[in-house]
Amino acid sequence: MPENLVRPRRVRLISLAAAAALLLSGCVNSGGDEASGTEATPGTQGAKAEPVTATSVPAEELPGAAEDYTEYYEQDLEWSSCAETMLCADVTVPMDWAEPGAQEDLEIQIISSETGGDDAEYLLTNPGGPGSSGYDAVADTLSIAFSEELAEGYNIIGFDPRGVHRSAPVTCLDDAEMDEYREQVSEEQLDSDAAYTEARESAAELTAKCESESGALLGHVDTLSAVRDMDVIRAALDQDELNYLGFSYGTKLGMTYAQHYGPRVGRFVLDGMLDVSLDAHELNKGQAVGFEEALANYAQWCVEQETCPAGDSEDEVLERVQDLFAGVAETPTQGADGRTINVSTVVSGFITPMYSRASWPLLSEALTMALVQQDFTAFQYFADLQAGRSPDGSYEWINSFAFNAVMCLDYPMPQDQEQIDAEFDEVSEEAPTFGPYLGHRAVVCGEWPAENVSEPWYPDLGEVDELLMIGTTGDPATPVEWAENMHEQVPQSSLIIREGEGHLAYRTGNSCVDEAVDGYLLDGELSEGRADC
Repeated sequence: MPENLVRPRRVRLISLAAAAALLLSGCVNSGGDEASGTEATPGTQGAKAEPVTATSVPAEELPGAAEDYTEYYEQDLEWSSCAETMLCADVTVPMDWAEPGAQEDLEIQIISSETGGDDAEYLLTNPGGPGSSGYDAVADTLSIAFSEELAEGYNIIGFDPRGVHRSAPVTCLDDAEMDEYREQVSEEQLDSDAAYTEARESAAELTAKCESESGALLGHVDTLSAVRDMDVIRAALDQDELNYLGFSYGTKLGMTYAQHYGPRVGRFVLDGMLDVSLDAHELNKGQAVGFEEALANYAQWCVEQETCPAGDSEDEVLERVQDLFAGVAETPTQGADGRTINVSTVVSGFITPMYSRASWPLLSEALTMALVQQDFTAFQYFADLQAGRSPDGSYEWINSFAFNAVMCLDYPMPQDQEQIDAEFDEVSEEAPTFGPYLGHRAVVCGEWPAENVSEPWYPDLGEVDELLMIGTTGDPATPVEWAENMHEQVPQSSLIIREGEGHLAYRTGNSCVDEAVDGYLLDGELSEGRADC
């Protein structure tokens, strides 16, 4: 193992990898340690972060109005062909919005579907994460992620936010190091001063690696900086208002844009709402409970199939899954390619197909292989998909490090050992299947080379006329309660609730949702209040 690579020992509480949350295409990127699904950052000494009341920004004081930003706002885009039928361009933004020019500028890559034609407006979109590629979402899944009518009505723009993939990516490990990192076997949870000391030393080794590879960028990939980039994209596209379709973490980007650039908000749709008023612990707990409920729903479905590999009752299925996780935690196994399959890999591989009810049969097949044949290859395959690993061992894009970089800037995180233990125990008690493996990000963010710059907040979108929020009753990653809470806090919002399982609502087979989203984005049709689909 390289000298400067973290050795994730006793790491249930210090996970570095993104887990169980906020990723549109999956849920867990485990790094040998127990997967962590919380948003966390350094900065507080044990006190829970209380949301602040945000206030709208007058138009004349909008970020970007000052002369310091003129060159960014007046840039001309140079489009070039890409992805066979699409166009791509780089948008130049300052690394440090507080001091433009003090650091090297960043290039944010955008892609346009060009399906709407020369006279069509642009629709900016983000698939979630943080860490997911908006470029890939448009280039690879245009006909799946967006309706034909929407694609004909707009030129759809995808972008990789700062720190992501093609836009000054956060980099920590190479392919071989990432494999080794993901294969590490964790031991017991942190339960002593010595264990915490060792964990912090181990986390410091990895963060030093990140700083060596990514430098000053690590302090400038927060959500607000990405949102300021979005407004430069709007200006570069020569649009007075921004039309936007955001999913999962992309809804936080949307809410933050609406908070700071209210007069420039066009038609906004936010699907899979993230509650911006919740702190890191409440987010982690909500997602853990969400996946627990999704597992119960899967278990009920499984036993109704009469071929359920995990038992004949819901309780039996839950018990078998818990035993499966515990068994691999105690005795990791080996995949066909020789890589170690630890409990992080199995939890990651298990949660990934839970993001869509259509994938439940695949989850049953993976369970059959594991329970009957002691073959965990399918779970390893799903975990690799989530981690961005190709069969040849290369990683197209390691999004977990961008995830951590954003979260360590966006959320204060307690450094008090007693509080960390208490929060971990609470999540494990409320979500006994997944809670013990979702970890706590406090230690690693405590060692992050950049300080936390943001905190939870209550929105005040006084300059915004309207926007559309969407939640799904069985969404494990962004629980429906988050959408309901945001709708209550934003009086000018409309809310659609999809009845069903899985993450997100648009383009999941619910015509009621699809028609409402297309009707609003294309024709401005928006019903007030709440509607159920």
